[in-house]
Amino acid sequence: MPNYDGTPVAAAPKMSRLGAAPHAGQSGDLSINNVVRSIGRGVLGVGPYLDEMNAATNAAIAPAINPLLPDSWRLPGDTYEERYNTSLAMQRGMDEAFDEQHPYISEGLQGVGEVASTLALQRSAPGIGKVVLGNVGKGLPARIAATIASNLGMGAVEGFGDGEGGLGNRAEQAVHDAVVEALTGLGMMPVEAGAEAGRKAGAKALARALLKVRGR
Repeated sequence: MPNYDGTPVAAAPKMSRLGAAPHAGQSGDLSINNVVRSIGRGVLGVGPYLDEMNAATNAAIAPAINPLLPDSWRLPGDTYEERYNTSLAMQRGMDEAFDEQHPYISEGLQGVGEVASTLALQRSAPGIGKVVLGNVGKGLPARIAATIASNLGMGAVEGFGDGEGGLGNRAEQAVHDAVVEALTGLGMMPVEAGAEAGRKAGAKALARALLKVRGR
């Protein structure tokens, strides 16, 4: 989500990396808050957008609830945009700190979120669930094509949400994640994706493989 003047919203979180307080001063400890956040980040299609959704909510309600809170809990900012950018930096700071301190736990919890949300989708809307997982088509070629299309689509949607810049950055991240998801689904994880992307894609691939087997 870009700022109102068209500049990338990533400027706010990057300040935390360049400033005196890493990760906007947020803790990456193994707390209930960080565990719940990581599970939420894995929710199918929605998880990558939760930081912005939370920031938007906090920025909107801050004028009403700030007077009821201690000074240290108040969200600063005279305008909605200032509050949004501050809250977004905090949201992303918490996630980045937890990912850095507990990378494997974070990815595992996000996998739990994806499995739980996908199971819920399968139960509430089984037809849609089959399409999302690529469990459609008759014969091996059709199933392979469905799997590739499914992974491309989900990778693009989630990659767009993972992007932290303007439209160009988000589009680039969407294309990148779509390709990685598609190749991972075929068992061809690209080497240049790196360790972090490998953990993330591996967790997703395992979760989706288990769900595909269960859905047959």
